[in-house]
Amino acid sequence: MTVPTPAERLKTIANARPGLPTVVEHVLHLPELCPATHNPAPGSTLTLRYEAGERLLELFSLDAYVDAFVGHPVVRDMEFFVQTVAQDSADALGAEVTASADVRFKALRQEQRVTVLARPEVG
Repeated sequence: MTVPTPAERLKTIANARPGLPTVVEHVLHLPELCPATHNPAPGSTLTLRYEAGERLLELFSLDAYVDAFVGHPVVRDMEFFVQTVAQDSADALGAEVTASADVRFKALRQEQRVTVLARPEVG
């Protein structure tokens, strides 16, 4: 049995009122993604914002999708993580998505904000 990629875990549901202008924001509290540095630190969030069309991101799969990046062998830095989540979300929805992460780090005296605007690449 093959393990699904993170993008394959991301699901959508039908929007019951696609003609009603709706902006959706998902605010995800990020888990510790790196087993070596234990980053990001508690309190780090990722916000996904999009104008609802025919589809909406499904909440439970969104949690499972983010969890698939824990200890990921390729997506290791926060910038790449936010870029990947933004693009995968835009592709799943077929809509423009803004992903914004507010990241706290252990062992550093800084925080980081990363914002990415992604447009769908798949049809």
